[in-house]
Amino acid sequence: MRQPHVPRRSFEQTCAQPGFQRLEQAARLHPGLRFIESDIASPEARERLAAQVRDTLPRLTVLVNNAGIQRRVPLASETADWPARQTEIDTLLSGPVHLTQMLIDHLLTQDTPPLIVNVTSGGAYVAQPFPPLYSACKAAMHSYTMALRHALRMTACRVVEVIPPAVNTQLSGTALGHGADIDIFCDTVFAGLCDSRDEIDFGATAGDEIRTVRQGARALFDKLSERFAVPLFGAQTEALAAFRQTQALTSPQRVSSRADSPQSSSD
Repeated sequence: MRQPHVPRRSFEQTCAQPGFQRLEQAARLHPGLRFIESDIASPEARERLAAQVRDTLPRLTVLVNNAGIQRRVPLASETADWPARQTEIDTLLSGPVHLTQMLIDHLLTQDTPPLIVNVTSGGAYVAQPFPPLYSACKAAMHSYTMALRHALRMTACRVVEVIPPAVNTQLSGTALGHGADIDIFCDTVFAGLCDSRDEIDFGATAGDEIRTVRQGARALFDKLSERFAVPLFGAQTEALAAFRQTQALTSPQRVSSRADSPQSSSD
């Protein structure tokens, strides 16, 4: 994977624009970039997006689930009606899971090994009380990413979890000035993707305490996942290929002595 060149521009200037204008700005900065405006929280919008991607991007090889929203509302202070909370859950969890499921077969048809990148958070490993739903959804995305990587292990598809700390963006709707520098963080992520890592941490999430928790949980997952046989992507294809190879070696039709038989020669 070739690391792309990212122009050093004012992130604050771009973030201050409405969503569609940000996409237009990105397209101006990167000639050839195409974008589709879509609401990841809407099942119908996700279905339209997936259909459009399959139709217009036949050689798609990379899916990055990065959409985010963070409501910094502690549980004891919550007064919003349920739809506000449902939108947060749909954006952070339902949307990425649904979109991945709709595009995974398309990704697996490519000649180039595909890549799925799920962005979680340090809050996926240590619950955060100030954005409780955000933290819970990111924990669920981490669990889903582990299961997805396991399900794709017999394919060429690589599944990467990006685990950022607080990064200087407008994720929570607050003013800029808090968190890691966006350029340095992105450079680290791209370097990790180029290095074929399947977990990319940074700053606080790369610290010994969180890394120890992650490593222990992953070792336990690897051990316990072998106890339950579940269907895997690519497994049926491999099993069918093995069956056909066995048939080719044992079937009398494959070793016919008739010189004029089209089945007398090996495949």
